[in-house]
Amino acid sequence: MNENNQVKAKRVMRVFQTALVLVAAVVIFGNGCSEGGFYPSAENNQDLSSTLAASCVDPNAIEVIPGAKTAALVGSTNIVQHLAACTGLESISKLTQGVYEAKVGSVSTYGAVNSLTPPMMMAVHSIAGEICNDLVDQEIARGTRIFAGWNLNADVLPSTSAISVAASNMALSCFRDYELSNEERDIVIDPITSSVGVNETQASRTAAVMLCTSMLASLNALLN
Repeated sequence: MNENNQVKAKRVMRVFQTALVLVAAVVIFGNGCSEGGFYPSAENNQDLSSTLAASCVDPNAIEVIPGAKTAALVGSTNIVQHLAACTGLESISKLTQGVYEAKVGSVSTYGAVNSLTPPMMMAVHSIAGEICNDLVDQEIARGTRIFAGWNLNADVLPSTSAISVAASNMALSCFRDYELSNEERDIVIDPITSSVGVNETQASRTAAVMLCTSMLASLNALLN
């Protein structure tokens, strides 16, 4: 056997030996995992020795923090009912139903925290906006609750204090009796007062829908 053939033979043997070790590692360590099988560590995949240090930990698993409650979000099948119930909305419009049907594919089916995505939050925002329009219609027709004291037909922007009270009402209804901090209150109020004209047409309704949508589309309102 000439020198070139000897080199080639040695390379083939090294590849074969490496393959045997990898197969053994997968069989031994993979079967040793109680659940989930074999998951190579992302930072340790550069060479054979680190591959053998692969663990049984699923990189997509949610970390369990001792003493902390496990959070879950509302799923796609009941998101409309969930948001309607917390606001006191008794029935949704055909438009809201249509938006839900168009956007539901982007909403997590079961509400796992690690299924949260930007497209899902955009879909939630669209659904929440229509629910808020329905809520405003209901409060115009039957009297205000969330927007207590507002004239929702007025072409006048409600006062900052009135907007603040409505934000508190929404938080108490949809954030599980959560009281807004001053910073959170400003986050809700400032975009309204800076973008809605004081005497703008339908200023009151616009402010109500903006407030409602921004809060319903937040994670606090989506907790299951």
